[in-house]
Amino acid sequence: MIHHDFASDLRAGIAAAGEAVTANGGDTVRLLRWADLGPCDHARWAQLSDRAGAANVFAQHWFMDAALRHCAAPDDVRIAIAADAAGRWIGLLPLVRAPRFGRWPVANWRTWTATNQFLGAPLVLPHAAFRFWCLLLDYFDAHADGALLIHCHQFAADNPVAAALVGLCADDRRPLHLVNRFDRPARRPGSEAPPDAKAASRARSLARRLERDHGPVRYEMLGKGDDAQPWIDAFLALEGAGWKGRAGSAIGCAPDTEALFRDVMREGQRRGQLRIARLTTAGGVAAMSSWFVSGKRGFGFKMTYDEALRSYAPGLLLMRYVAEQVGAEPDMFFDTCASPGAHSGAAFWRDRRTMFDCAIAIGTPRRRRLFSGLMRARAAVRRRSGKSAA
Repeated sequence: MIHHDFASDLRAGIAAAGEAVTANGGDTVRLLRWADLGPCDHARWAQLSDRAGAANVFAQHWFMDAALRHCAAPDDVRIAIAADAAGRWIGLLPLVRAPRFGRWPVANWRTWTATNQFLGAPLVLPHAAFRFWCLLLDYFDAHADGALLIHCHQFAADNPVAAALVGLCADDRRPLHLVNRFDRPARRPGSEAPPDAKAASRARSLARRLERDHGPVRYEMLGKGDDAQPWIDAFLALEGAGWKGRAGSAIGCAPDTEALFRDVMREGQRRGQLRIARLTTAGGVAAMSSWFVSGKRGFGFKMTYDEALRSYAPGLLLMRYVAEQVGAEPDMFFDTCASPGAHSGAAFWRDRRTMFDCAIAIGTPRRRRLFSGLMRARAAVRRRSGKSAA
């Protein structure tokens, strides 16, 4: 199993971001409500997605528009848009203004994502990451609106845009504090990590038991151009029948979340970016998994299974199948987008991707000193409580 070092991932990301270029005189930043974006703005967002969206499918216009439409209060979310002198968009980042930073009553700007978005990095033109962050941070230094910091969520250390932010802050000596960090299973192109023989043997044994007790085991994929609606309905029904349905946390229990799920699944299929796999037995669907593909990158989305078959681990069996499908494309990078601490199927993804949340100081030198004092106080409280200072 390969664990990539956080610092080496950042160095690789910074190198991929290109040369650190400062903003040009004609570059601008606008902070607009999502509800105020016009047709031309949406067209520019779609164009930016076509040029820059492979690194984060959840930031692409078709996904983010559905997320904002269903899961955000229209007056709360602002879109920070960096553009050149000709009006061409360099990058964008959705933000909300929050009155608290954790337990602290400190106003801040926080990156916005919906519940089912698992990467928070902004959408930025290739090799324009340093330019984008220069523009954005300069703008918020002058227009902080009382906020002390920008709180960034779910950035990947190997993402060039996220890595460029860390590199730029280091170069400019702008305070940046690592708030949270965790690794999640992934697959890297050219990975030499050996397969987990013990996990594979267990999966074969479980599959034999499942077939013996419940009839033939089949793995199926939604075909390109096929109607995704029956698969979407089956997924929601399967998840709703389990503990999530009883607890009220299934996708179908919240109308807005269900609408987002249905919209992005249908649109992803229309665009050829959706993948859905299912495991069936004689009794019907035992497990389903979905993910999105953008270029040579895959992003895990949602998975569910029949809890009556829990002892056969159908979710684990399906995850092994998904890993095999992804592995059939040697140059595919796959981020499982698994939650921190989730271990289901992790044995079949032998690499790891480091995720982090961070806080960046904005404003005058005096306010940056206040930020540093806040971070020291926060670290002291966490040390006393036995938690990591990060």
